[in-house]
Amino acid sequence: MRNASPPEPRASSLPASACRNPATFAAVIAIMLAAACSKPSAWGEATSLILVVSDEIWSEVEDSTFAALEPTILTTREEKKFQVTQVDPASPELPDLVVFRQVIVLGTPESPLVQAAADQADITPEAPATFTARDVWARGQLVTVVVAEPGGEAETWRRLLPELIDVIDARYRAWMLVRMFVSGVDSVVADSLGARFGFSIQIPRVYELVIREGPRDTVVILRNDNPDPSDLIRSILITWRPRLAELTEEVALDWRAAIDSVHYNVPQRIEPSGNEPRAFRISGQEALEVTGSWVDEGTFPAAGPYISWLVGCPDKTVFIDAWLYAPRKPKYEYMIQLEQILSSFTCPAGSTASP
Repeated sequence: MRNASPPEPRASSLPASACRNPATFAAVIAIMLAAACSKPSAWGEATSLILVVSDEIWSEVEDSTFAALEPTILTTREEKKFQVTQVDPASPELPDLVVFRQVIVLGTPESPLVQAAADQADITPEAPATFTARDVWARGQLVTVVVAEPGGEAETWRRLLPELIDVIDARYRAWMLVRMFVSGVDSVVADSLGARFGFSIQIPRVYELVIREGPRDTVVILRNDNPDPSDLIRSILITWRPRLAELTEEVALDWRAAIDSVHYNVPQRIEPSGNEPRAFRISGQEALEVTGSWVDEGTFPAAGPYISWLVGCPDKTVFIDAWLYAPRKPKYEYMIQLEQILSSFTCPAGSTASP
């Protein structure tokens, strides 16, 4: 088994003797599917991917699999989106790992593991193809199966890998968004901002709204520091100026530097990511994204990633700055949440799309 950071095993619902010394893979599956064995709840993080593939095939596809299924993002450091744990179908560790939240299986149509997932999904497995089954060995579980002809497992896996990572990433993002909005969309805040300033943005109800109006500008801050600001902070700041002729990285960085020293609890020093600014359009308007990390300029050793947007609305340029503080936590989940909130922004009502 290959695992970058192995999870702690938990007792499965199988008899202890079967978990420790499974005679064969088929015997393990037979025990797991026995009517007398109740299914446990799936466990493990949604970013943990258990990949069931023989050690022989794994030796052929290991490098390409890690490259595809463990892409990195830059937060305050390089961080993997997902963590892959490979396990051979005949491994004695299989019963503990096959009850994770996300399981990926590579096998032929006749493989007992493929058959078990196909029975749960009520389909007939055919090669080459992929399918998804729910609650195969645990409740709340998703199993993605890659079906290959005997002898063509490695080739099928490499060919379907790009499609597989797209499906897994989309599934993870959808799960994160459901989790983020479990409290519901804060329509009161959305309506208030729309009535007062004209723009629209959707946030969960757990965010707090702060409005600061000065002689030169207005600043809207949406902040979520639940459950404890020393453990997790998500902050979004929105402000605007008369429309600028050009959206540039220099403008974004200068604007942020002028804001964080005034409107954030502690001034933040900016450390650009080295990524090129991303030009895009949102609701028909031109926009620019700049990313990097911030470092607390005070005595407290705090840091985190940020996303800054310049949006060229027809009658003004809007600056949106989102930053995260999540020490000792994987940050991909929270970055997805901030990106989702930013992507819900629309220019003030009555504006017309830029050409």
